[in-house]
Amino acid sequence: MKTKRVAAFIVNYNMPEAADALALGIQERSQWPVDVYVIDNGSDLVEPAEATNIWIKENVQTTCGWLSGLEDAVDLEGNQYFAYWFLITSAALVGEVDPLTPMADLLWRNRNAVGVHPALTPNSSTAWTHLISRGTELPRRTWMIDNIASLYRANWFERIGRFDEEMIYAWGIDLETSWKARSTGRGLWVDERVEVMKDTDVGYRMGRMNMEADERREKASANMKEVLGRKYGGNWWDRMTQEFVEDEWR
Repeated sequence: MKTKRVAAFIVNYNMPEAADALALGIQERSQWPVDVYVIDNGSDLVEPAEATNIWIKENVQTTCGWLSGLEDAVDLEGNQYFAYWFLITSAALVGEVDPLTPMADLLWRNRNAVGVHPALTPNSSTAWTHLISRGTELPRRTWMIDNIASLYRANWFERIGRFDEEMIYAWGIDLETSWKARSTGRGLWVDERVEVMKDTDVGYRMGRMNMEADERREKASANMKEVLGRKYGGNWWDRMTQEFVEDEWR
């Protein structure tokens, strides 16, 4: 029988309270079968989250943290999970609704769909305003999903080669993964039945990241530009944001 299980991956670096809140909220509210993997990414200022079940000795940054979790969780055939859910600790679940089942059910029923993301609350800090809730309480097609709390169909995600581990700060992996979906006619969705709140730079304001927020933005931007420029040419930004995009998805 085809599995319906989802693997949720939460990468934590010195933000144990946020990681535990996400893990507990998913485990307590989700009716969909889910295994939660909390990856401690070399926390060195505070103790790891209580829910930690995967440990990394040194901080390998966000993308490699998720990929390390996948290596630990997925068998050699990669077929024990229907979908992978990638979360960051600057995301917080909203309300008491089931945070997973509506999105997983959308992927399960819609064979064309390969990625779905919760809507962001209006008070979220984000550059991707197309992800902010429009108050419809319905799923809607979109052109790109961020990796704040992205749910991907596992067999498709494996076929495209997962995230590019060279984009270590997780800037650009969302653009590339979404572009790969659109370029082959596969669907991406925002599900407004579920919301998360994104609080950008919360860990930096708490002095937990061992660098300033502006420093990380500079490093992440440079890393993204170098990798995507090398792979897709000097017009990589236009390709990632304009190609295969319908107006109604904006």
